[in-house]
Amino acid sequence: MVRDGKPKGFFYLDHRTVDGKYNIITDVHVTPGNINDVDPYVKRIETQIEKFNFNTKYLVADAGYYTNPICKQISDKNYQGVFGFRLGPHVKGKYTKYRFQYVKELDGYVCINNCFLKYRTTTREGYKEYLSNAEHCAYCKYKNNCLTSDKSINRTIRRHVWEDYKDQIFRFTKTEKGKSIYKRRKEKIERSFADSKELHGLRYCRMRGIKNVSEQCLLTAVVQNMKKIAMVLSHYFLCTLIQIYSKLTYIINIFRMLSHKRILA
Repeated sequence: MVRDGKPKGFFYLDHRTVDGKYNIITDVHVTPGNINDVDPYVKRIETQIEKFNFNTKYLVADAGYYTNPICKQISDKNYQGVFGFRLGPHVKGKYTKYRFQYVKELDGYVCINNCFLKYRTTTREGYKEYLSNAEHCAYCKYKNNCLTSDKSINRTIRRHVWEDYKDQIFRFTKTEKGKSIYKRRKEKIERSFADSKELHGLRYCRMRGIKNVSEQCLLTAVVQNMKKIAMVLSHYFLCTLIQIYSKLTYIINIFRMLSHKRILA
């Protein structure tokens, strides 16, 4: 596995899903470390919904899952995505494409100097390319921060054909409801992985091979779920006892009042 900010070596990935209420682990899927996180995402979500008949409305994940294919697939299935945002590859000190305003009606971009970038072509990878006018860029006061190199005479913006799905998810994530939902991600899935590593020995593999590592991950998830379910049930049991105690106290007080009235009579 070779990733920025991660140690290089031979690793396995535990693709885990938890519910948003009690943080119960609902799915564990182990793959080699060279598999991208986004590859099994949609399939694992569908598997859980079909198996457990979940009434899922929101899907929350970090910025690594904020890709065009995933955004389109979950939107087509009527799920609301709540994903983190990543700026992506860019030249340091230069304006990114998010400094440009997309005009859907004209299918083009407007730069901060109010110049229009026209559609030019669509690549085989599904990216639309929008090109600025070189004459406008030559005398633009922002060209040093906008043009990606000294040899560039105009600016090109690329937009995927499924970018609208990403924009919708981005807008929702920036709402108050979206922020409150995404804020819980670190309290749920990040906490679940932290408990696995710190309390249940999942920081290191005890055996080799997908089958053996899957066994370790599944057993760890079972132990964590048992603890979570026990805590939830104990909470309900305690609440039930408090309710019973309150009702009994109320009945006893009524009997005492009635007995007191009879004695006075």
